[in-house]
Amino acid sequence: MTVTSSEIEFWESFFTEVSELRDLQRQQKQQGFNDFTALGSVLNPNDEVRLHTRFIYSLLNPDGKHYQGTRFLELFLESIGWAGWLDIDSAVVRKEYCPNGKSEQIDLYITDGEKEIVIENKLNAKDQQRQVLRYLDAIGATSQRNAKNTLFIYLTKGRKRPSKLGLGSAHDEKSVAAKRFLTLSKEKDCHQLLDEKGSPVSHYMNLWYQRQASGTIKSIQSWLDCCIRAIRTNDNSSNIVSAINDYQSIIERATREYESNVTTLKDFLDRNISLGKDYHEQAAQIAKELPSIHRSWLQAAMSHHLENMFREHTEKGLVTEIDHDHADQLLPFLTPDYAKRPDSLIYSARSNFFGDGRDRTNKGKFYLLQTAPLKQRAIIALFYGSKRLHVGCLLRRDATDNERAIVGTLAWDKESSSKLRESIFPEAMTQSKRMEYDGIHDLASFGRGFNQ
Repeated sequence: MTVTSSEIEFWESFFTEVSELRDLQRQQKQQGFNDFTALGSVLNPNDEVRLHTRFIYSLLNPDGKHYQGTRFLELFLESIGWAGWLDIDSAVVRKEYCPNGKSEQIDLYITDGEKEIVIENKLNAKDQQRQVLRYLDAIGATSQRNAKNTLFIYLTKGRKRPSKLGLGSAHDEKSVAAKRFLTLSKEKDCHQLLDEKGSPVSHYMNLWYQRQASGTIKSIQSWLDCCIRAIRTNDNSSNIVSAINDYQSIIERATREYESNVTTLKDFLDRNISLGKDYHEQAAQIAKELPSIHRSWLQAAMSHHLENMFREHTEKGLVTEIDHDHADQLLPFLTPDYAKRPDSLIYSARSNFFGDGRDRTNKGKFYLLQTAPLKQRAIIALFYGSKRLHVGCLLRRDATDNERAIVGTLAWDKESSSKLRESIFPEAMTQSKRMEYDGIHDLASFGRGFNQ
């Protein structure tokens, strides 16, 4: 395809502005702009129990170390539209609560001794069979008399109701228990859970993690905003404000609503497209071509770049390449599972990580040492699995402490090598990077020194 001079100018302008974006990002980071979160540094943003359930509990609990008493609990009830429903002075909040002392564990449970709130936290987990029914049974909310005193809150990323599995399908089993199930109904602007006879069992409401909750659905972020406003004027509570802000950013990451404090490529594209520049077409074209570009970079690294790197050593007999015809030389370096098919680990163009074939992972190029003190006892390898690119040394399964000490003087990452050691090469000592990110970037410049 012929490229016109105007198209060349357009691409040059595009990449010049992208380069300026990277300069801006570096400046912002030097100025202290960051996306660090204390909670996110120790827990996964999607950790439903240890992070979300327990943090929410820490605020709702009147006896919590925030020392705000029932303030945050009151604000919670107000923000979800149930202000004054509980006797707030008698309220008790429990997390991971087993009301019958058995298997049923309610994520968050609030009661004043008469009225009860069950909060089921479903950030990512699917509903368990008959879960809503089982939880209500566990707290004794099984009659119309108790229905007016029970509220079931379904807290999710964006589900509009519990599944039929969670409510208990009328046709899921032939047992007597299967004859009991719940349905969701709306009566006088208030949702209710009804039993199989159509009688109320509990009030019901949806609560979302998303800040941009739709329609009448409430967002937990609104409650957190209220908590911040309520204590922001108190200098002694600044650490609580920081903690809540930190948690809010965690929620935004979990719901994919987070906006980086550092200018991103998305910001760059949005701004330029709004100015009338046709950068969307260029970005889409780059995205379309990248797999092909990455495939060619990997192929070049695994073929002539490595060959150029080891040519002199190979010609002198210091190393030999292990190819498909001599794959059995890998046997002493493999776990028993892979010892049955060593040739499956040898890289070829059709097994390219960025290719279209099925057999794209657990491939590498291997060079067996042929000189002392590790003659035929060590392999230099460039190897990739399903996620990471590894470079380093492989020792035989029966490696000695002395051999490990020799290779151990090289820089290697024990943590990133651990899965490789467990599954394929029990004595792998490698450095690794994510293949689709830093790994492929490094391979792009791998052959630069050989081409000059």
